[in-house]
Amino acid sequence: MELSMFLNTTFWQLFELFIWLLGAFLIGLYFGKMISAKKEIKPKNQHFKKEELKILETKPKIRATKTFERGGKQLVYSVPNKYLDKGLNFDRIGIANKNDKNNLKLIKGIGTTIELKLNKLGIYTFEQISNFNSADINKITSELKFFPGRIERDDWVGQAFHLIISIHKKRQN
Repeated sequence: MELSMFLNTTFWQLFELFIWLLGAFLIGLYFGKMISAKKEIKPKNQHFKKEELKILETKPKIRATKTFERGGKQLVYSVPNKYLDKGLNFDRIGIANKNDKNNLKLIKGIGTTIELKLNKLGIYTFEQISNFNSADINKITSELKFFPGRIERDDWVGQAFHLIISIHKKRQN
């Protein structure tokens, strides 16, 4: 009996049904846009370039080469050999040691074990993490053997930039 009303329909009945459905759609669309407009729009991840941050270089400029015990041998500060086999580009990332170490656990997603593993890879500072690119992230993920995509999801690079900014502001005050 209920189906019979749809079997013997006229054009005007179908047109009325179409108008009702169109009206319901438009009302839903209006209220949906009104609700989404009320929500505060937050930027997802802000990535800054070093030039935009106006961060002063913390490393002093080299004015003269230092020789090894006055024997005429030039000291070359380079990446230790144990880190070269990891495939990371430390010339671009930056070279650091235990003396330069930052508390990497301040970055959300890095705990004690991950910090130790990063230190074994030669990564000690926020500046090094802020210089990561996608190739570095893939290599580090494979070396640390943890969930793929976690570094991007937790935005380690962006967090490292924000921590560099806050450290820079504290030094200025």
